[in-house]
Amino acid sequence: MNVLITGGSGFIGSNIVDRLIEENHKVTVLDLWESNEVKVHSENPNFRFVKGTVLEDELLNSIVLDDNIDRIVHLAAVLGTSETITMYDVEQVALTNVVGTVKMLKLAKKHNIKRICIPTTPDVTWLNPYKITKAAVEKFAELFSKNYGVEAVCLKLGNIYGARERWLDGPKEAPYNYQKVIPTILMETLKGNSFNIYGNGEQRSEYIYIDDVVESFYRALTSEKDLGGLVIHVGADRNNSVNEIVDAVEEAWGRKVDRNYVDMRPGEHHVEITLNPELLKEHLDYELQWDLVDGIKETIEYYETAYSELY
Repeated sequence: MNVLITGGSGFIGSNIVDRLIEENHKVTVLDLWESNEVKVHSENPNFRFVKGTVLEDELLNSIVLDDNIDRIVHLAAVLGTSETITMYDVEQVALTNVVGTVKMLKLAKKHNIKRICIPTTPDVTWLNPYKITKAAVEKFAELFSKNYGVEAVCLKLGNIYGARERWLDGPKEAPYNYQKVIPTILMETLKGNSFNIYGNGEQRSEYIYIDDVVESFYRALTSEKDLGGLVIHVGADRNNSVNEIVDAVEEAWGRKVDRNYVDMRPGEHHVEITLNPELLKEHLDYELQWDLVDGIKETIEYYETAYSELY
């Protein structure tokens, strides 16, 4: 395969790059920054990094032609919560996440790309700009699959954790750092701070270890089945509250986490998110392999090393 990965320098993308290179596929990463995790492949003839965005039509066309791209993993997006995305950022979120995705779908149609894989997020009822765009992305993927003959498949992801996930004040080479539960617990505890829990900590989500996400994307890229228009949940129909995640971190780490309960962020409320694994089993022949505590143990090792290098 010759795979274009947009946003490939980040958490999910760099891990997918590793897997594809390991399997001897050719990979082109399109991103605004080249992380250390993808720089390690710079001498590999099967790897190329291109600096740019998904809004640059001429660049996108040249990449596909020059590298003979036959599959796309479209990860590029502006992330954020209702707290971190201001009114002035909303236009950029919509432009990159929605218009950028439509451009990638049109690119796939123009060049007869075999398949494009796109991550989306669980449905929630609060008005979060990022999640609104991801809901729109699912519909555009379905539209292009059913009406324009593009085999676009969405992988709906829960709360992913593991090595390389950025924390809010983390590696300085990252232009965007997105606050997520597990890395924030680890970093705040390592720094001797308390961990802020929004509300009563009983909001529930599926927490998915990065290796299970990578395997799901790899199977989606290589499957011989027609996946066009599908939204495949990468989950196991089991969820955990934030309180339970803190408990699991304490169990895996053998140390106490100082919990500080604060008000919910603007516009958010308690939700319970589960992901139905039926399509994952049916179409990708896969079930999640990683236990929560085992995955957290692997994650702790990464952050302890990263913390010692930064501080």
